[in-house]
Order: sequence, then C-alpha cells, then structure tokens
Amino acid sequence: MTDFGYGNPLPEGSLLRFDLGKTKETLRTGLVIPNSIGWSPDYKTLYFTHTTENIVHAFDYDLGDGSISNERIFYKHDGSGGLDGFRVDIDGNIWHAIYGEGRVIKISPQGKVVGQINLPTRNITCPEFVGTVLYITTAADDEGEGDSKRYGGGLYRVDVGVTGVAPHKFKLDA
Repeated sequence: MTDFGYGNPLPEGSLLRFDLGKTKETLRTGLVIPNSIGWSPDYKTLYFTHTTENIVHAFDYDLGDGSISNERIFYKHDGSGGLDGFRVDIDGNIWHAIYGEGRVIKISPQGKVVGQINLPTRNITCPEFVGTVLYITTAADDEGEGDSKRYGGGLYRVDVGVTGVAPHKFKLDA
C-alpha cells in the first residue's frame, strides 16, 4: 500500500506463490489491502486475509508441490473494524487483529469466534507468538479520544497458554 494519505487505497496488491524462490505464480491481482497469510498446524490449509473484503479465505494446500485449490470463505468479519494481521496456534486457532475495534479475536478451526482479547486502543495491527505469550502491535489512534489515543502505537503482551505454529523460513533468490 503506497497511497496512505492520498484518499482510498488502490487495487495494486497481489497474492503470489513462489516455488523455492525460483519461479513466481500470480494467484490473484487487483487486491486493495492483501494482508496476512498462514497455515494450519498440519500445513494442509492455507489462510489468507483480504482486509477490504473483511474475509479470511482458506485453500487446500498440497505439501508435495505447493499448489492450492478449493478456495472458500473461512471467516467473514461483520464488525465495524477491519481484519488485519493474524497468527495460528498449534491447536489450529487463528488469533486475528481487528483494526478499529480494539481487540484480537480467536477463531476456531471451524471458523467460529471462540474468544477475544480487548485492548485499550482501537487500532490493533498484528499478534505474534513468543512461547505462550501473544505480543500485539498497535498503530497510533490520532482520531481517538482518551485512552485509545493515549495507548495507540503501543506493544502489548498477553499469555494465552498456547504456542504458535512455527514460522516458515523463506529466502527469495534474486
């Protein structure tokens, strides 16, 4: 996104698949705010958030060749805020930041909200696991009032009692 401060974001994002850093396949273009991507603990389901749709898409993922198929809506957010970054835990739950709503929601492997963490500011951007602690980043809240404005841009941590799926290491060869 290169157009903050210049009106509405443009549809200049894409979803790409890289084959061990050697080839690139464009899966989708014209995305306005493409966001997080992650896998289920068994690596058989790929999740992708498109913020402007407020949808987490799910795809079947083939471990053998990296192909995806069977696109479906895993979760549709109907709140006033926007889906931002997420991480998956080892039980298959997605911990998803909700920008503008001051919370991180916990979405079960069945696509249902089963919990949430409320924070003292509205603009929640992304969680990250460090052991069982979920670190949560936020953005400034210049239009907010009181606590939301004062605590925007902070880093928060909450012990959620579960660890995250190990991050994927990837190197894109030039």
